[in-house]
Amino acid sequence: MVGDFLRTLNSLKNVIGNFANNILLNLLRFVSRIIFIRVLSDVYLGVNGLLSNVLGLLALSELGISTAISYSLYRPLSDNNVNKIKALMNFYQKAYRVIAIVILLLGLILLPFLPWFIKDTNGIENLNIIYLIFLANMVIGYLFSYKRTLITADQQNYKIMPIVMFYSFLTTVLQISVLLIFKNYIIYLLMQSLCTVLENLTVNHYINKQYPYLKDNLKNNKLDKSEFKEISTNVKALMFHKAGSYVLSASDNIVISKFIGIVMVGVYSNYVLIVNMINSFITVLINNVTASFGNLIAKDDAKKSMSVFDEMNLICFILYGGATVCFINLFNPFIDLVFGEKFVLPMVVVFLISFNNFLVGMNLAPITIQSAAGLYNNDRFVPLIQSFVNIVISVVLALKIGIAGVLLGTLISQFIPFIVKPIIAYKYVFKEKVSVYFKEEMKQFVLLFLAVSISYGLVLLIGDHQIILDLAIRLILSFLISFVVFYLGYRKSLAFVNIKNRIMFIIDRIRNRKAINNG
Repeated sequence: MVGDFLRTLNSLKNVIGNFANNILLNLLRFVSRIIFIRVLSDVYLGVNGLLSNVLGLLALSELGISTAISYSLYRPLSDNNVNKIKALMNFYQKAYRVIAIVILLLGLILLPFLPWFIKDTNGIENLNIIYLIFLANMVIGYLFSYKRTLITADQQNYKIMPIVMFYSFLTTVLQISVLLIFKNYIIYLLMQSLCTVLENLTVNHYINKQYPYLKDNLKNNKLDKSEFKEISTNVKALMFHKAGSYVLSASDNIVISKFIGIVMVGVYSNYVLIVNMINSFITVLINNVTASFGNLIAKDDAKKSMSVFDEMNLICFILYGGATVCFINLFNPFIDLVFGEKFVLPMVVVFLISFNNFLVGMNLAPITIQSAAGLYNNDRFVPLIQSFVNIVISVVLALKIGIAGVLLGTLISQFIPFIVKPIIAYKYVFKEKVSVYFKEEMKQFVLLFLAVSISYGLVLLIGDHQIILDLAIRLILSFLISFVVFYLGYRKSLAFVNIKNRIMFIIDRIRNRKAINNG
């Protein structure tokens, strides 16, 4: 039980640190987006979203090495095997230097083809310079950020949160100032480059102090053939996963830009910004559990892993299900209030955005267990199939029904990993029948349908009010109905009881520690 407490406490510290960072950062980013739209044209908003996705293509060069290294670090960190850790970090450092060079060269080769990704380049000045700044930011990240994997795998990520918060705050404040004073997009991007370099240097200095052996000559520590073979096998499998992940995250904006227009990318990106803001809080809870899973699996505790998995899956449903209800009921009035009526998308698009995000969220628990167990090879071809389905359907439907067709293609393709990944987790980690999981998922879909139907029906029945009051009513209804429906559906489940007991256990332990310290 003490082990559970320590794992949970470390996760809790990471969660609190990341939450504090996200609240400040998302607030500033939101303000920055409002000023961006007011100062610069809609075209640059689209360019910002598009280039981020185009350069995501180059990130495929990373091949999933960071994920493979993270998995390989769990056991040596648990065993305090310093030599093994140094050997892994030596390999990681060399790999990322090569990747940075490859990305730089590929980025320069891609430069002449930029106009192909944009339906109409009118109104876009200095596109090549803008692209090169984006490329420089990516290369800098790969040169300096590899050490973060170690502190994340060690569940100590919360310790660098103050540094990340400071530079995130500095970046956004400088960018807002540039927009207001110079009204120049290029200087806006350069501020990000400067702060990225400073943040990485500061974080690396801190990590070196936390793990002094990283300052040793790592060249003397090398992986043996079996360790290198294991990482190589995982990297080969992760290459396919990275490709699929890129297509899902980047293809929507590229297809929209190519077949509908760069301005629509900007309109859609406002919805994506809000979704990502909310998701950043949810994924903080999930991401910090991965290392805990890694520790459990390293100890071959399948029964305990499955119990934690069930809890995690229920948490994902409650959080992403509640977010889906809120998105459907609040998206358009909020976008209208903050950005203006011309940035509002049809309700069918809102439904597709919301349900796409829900499917992504419900796949997090199986993905997390797969990542923690290092099971990358078993479904390596699935992302390619998913990518093919996504692109074909999205392009065909984009030509017929516009942006709704693009998102419908993405939604259909999401069901492929939704089915496959739980099968892998149950077969190779839990060694149980997956039918139990899919029965649970069907129950969750029914509960979500009820929550959406009841809340959306009540919103339509109540009618329009003054915009602020309308948003408040929609928010209260969304939260209240989601809570009631989800609670009634799960109040007697073992996972719900375990979550409640885990929370009470942490509270009691913290109280006891305080009492001992005060005594």
